[in-house]
Amino acid sequence: MIEILIFFFISSLCTVLTGALFLKIYSIQFSDSNFNLSEKGLYGLLIISFLSLFLNFFFKIDHFITCLLFILPFIYLLSERKKISSKFLYKLILHSLIISTVATIFISFDNVNRPDAGIYHLPYTKIINDYKIFIGVVNLNSLYGATSIFQYTSAFYNNFLFKDVGITIPLALLAIYFIDYFIREFFLSNSDTNKFYRFYCFAIISYFLLEMNRYSDYGNDNPAHIYFFYLISVLFKNKFSFKNVIDFKIVSLISLFCFLNKVFLGIALLIPTIFWIKNKLFKSFKFYPFFSIFFLFIWCLKNILISGCAIYPIKSTCNENLSWYSNKPEFRIASKNLSEFSELHAKGWTDIVDNIGYENYSIKSNEKKIFMRNFNWLNADYISRHSFTIRKKVDIFILYLFFVLSIIFFFRDKKKKIKFNWFLDKKHLNLFLLSLFGVLVLFYKFPVGRYGSSYLSLLIISLLYPFFSFFIEQCSFKRSKKIFSLFLIILLPVVLGKNLNRIYGGFNSNYYSAPWPRIYENSSKITDLNSNNNYPVTYQSINKNNVIDIYFVNHDNFWMSDRKKLCLYNKSPCSQTSENFHTFNVSKKYNYYKINLIK
Repeated sequence: MIEILIFFFISSLCTVLTGALFLKIYSIQFSDSNFNLSEKGLYGLLIISFLSLFLNFFFKIDHFITCLLFILPFIYLLSERKKISSKFLYKLILHSLIISTVATIFISFDNVNRPDAGIYHLPYTKIINDYKIFIGVVNLNSLYGATSIFQYTSAFYNNFLFKDVGITIPLALLAIYFIDYFIREFFLSNSDTNKFYRFYCFAIISYFLLEMNRYSDYGNDNPAHIYFFYLISVLFKNKFSFKNVIDFKIVSLISLFCFLNKVFLGIALLIPTIFWIKNKLFKSFKFYPFFSIFFLFIWCLKNILISGCAIYPIKSTCNENLSWYSNKPEFRIASKNLSEFSELHAKGWTDIVDNIGYENYSIKSNEKKIFMRNFNWLNADYISRHSFTIRKKVDIFILYLFFVLSIIFFFRDKKKKIKFNWFLDKKHLNLFLLSLFGVLVLFYKFPVGRYGSSYLSLLIISLLYPFFSFFIEQCSFKRSKKIFSLFLIILLPVVLGKNLNRIYGGFNSNYYSAPWPRIYENSSKITDLNSNNNYPVTYQSINKNNVIDIYFVNHDNFWMSDRKKLCLYNKSPCSQTSENFHTFNVSKKYNYYKINLIK
């Protein structure tokens, strides 16, 4: 575990320095107290994602590229040494020690997110490390078109020092930066005058500790929700103003990053867009977020090159004239195949959830249309078998908040006469409407809890806050803050103990790369592993057109194939199945690989 601690310490320093360097572009100095170090770490992960994405158009993100980029923040630190006091340097080192210690506990002897990490997160990260942008690669795995920007973040951390296990670092850094940021905002920030902000920080810390406390839960959903929670915190700060150029550009970038992590969080883009139009900010050239626009452009360009669609799997953004894309159902890459399969799976289509079968969108098309029309899917079978995916994301959180509310109610001053108000200010109303819209879209299109946990939790927060505010006014804010603090102080060691117990249970495991999460196999429990487990696996392969070896796990139907063995971070490019390999050829030019459909 010493190795993990050291690697996290170095990576945290690099990430925070990268974030500080990026913020300096916006005239925010390294020691600016308005951005704490964990907050700068969040921006560091963001800019690393951008650099990794941009450079992958021209280079594979290999050890040479990642080490070169890794050194740059430390060069920046040296260049700023005259402006940085020894006190602040001590603060930076202490911060990295705290982050690395907690991150080590958070990640040790845990698993990668299953099965999604094995199906497409890790395999696509491996492709980024091994190849320049791979044109048409979504033909191998439809889910490669639904990858997150965080796959590019993960690829960056595979360097000469960290090597392959480095790809597991950024998710843990993100989680610990996030909780550290909100804890500092709650306990240390001078925001007593902003009562909703204080309550919001308390609620988000609680939600993290209750629902987001396991590394193995961190796939592509949690990063998006984390940045969305952070976005809302920025909007509710007293000093924030959309009419401030820096604030507007920062919010635009964070909103975009939510979308790049998860298309379903694209609702976040409405926030800066609405204010940009409503306040006629488009009339001023300085309010054009050019960096965010360029970031979005290269993301869409990347999507077109790998999938044929600017936003996969939205059919209206696809171009059938491209040699690597087709809308025809017999081709795996057809956007409607993935969008329909995902929606049917989310809504409990029997053929899928009972493993009966699914081939493509043309089969049983009328039956599927009827099933999805007018909420026909919302029946007793769905409620009994599938609604738990939504309930489990908020049930404990709701009970917890009601318990806290009851304690505040108990300590209230009955003599105080306070008027109850459902919506205390415009920001509160906007949060309610935004989260309600997100929840409605969730239920209408993809009723899976992990897709919309931020919308669900924010809706609960916005609905319960008027009651909290009403009783806080009767209780006194000072006393209620003590109650909030007490609940957090109780929760923190409970979550810490839970993670330490996992480490204790797996401490004697000596699999390859222990105690890092396993990135090569996940077929057994950690307690059952020994020194022969978790080594890179070489699956079957087919050499296509004497150009490239494509690896695959089995020959089954892609949509219904067995998930006991997964591509994970093994040799790339990897496909879960080979059943469609006859539908395309592969060519190579200027060291770019391209898949061409046989239309």
